[in-house]
Amino acid sequence: MLLTALTLDESPRLRWRKILTEYFRVTGDWSVYSLSPCIIVGEGDVFSTSFSIGNGSITFAPSPCWNGRFMVLPAEKPCLLTPDLDPGLFISCRKELTGYDFPRFHATIDGVALIEKEADSFRILRSRHLRKDRD
Repeated sequence: MLLTALTLDESPRLRWRKILTEYFRVTGDWSVYSLSPCIIVGEGDVFSTSFSIGNGSITFAPSPCWNGRFMVLPAEKPCLLTPDLDPGLFISCRKELTGYDFPRFHATIDGVALIEKEADSFRILRSRHLRKDRD
């Protein structure tokens, strides 16, 4: 399966990794480490598609949800991405999360990546940086 994801700038990436490490310590859910901190944009190859990220800033609701493949923190509405995308900040491959309260999280976007998922592993096939504040 192919996925398109947005990568995070360094500071939010490190903050999110710290939150996921704390979540792992509480729950033992190792799948938080299976993918680098990123925002899942959608299934398929949307890598070459043009979409606006505005100023590259996005806030996520503190209530995790299952997007059909992964547990994510959904982007708060309105989101600067195109309306047909439903981005979520990757948490886990588990369908149910218990015993942990996630904070509202704010992140800035660095780039886009095309990722291949096979069984329990992920592989980045391509990535590129994105420009912010472009129409």
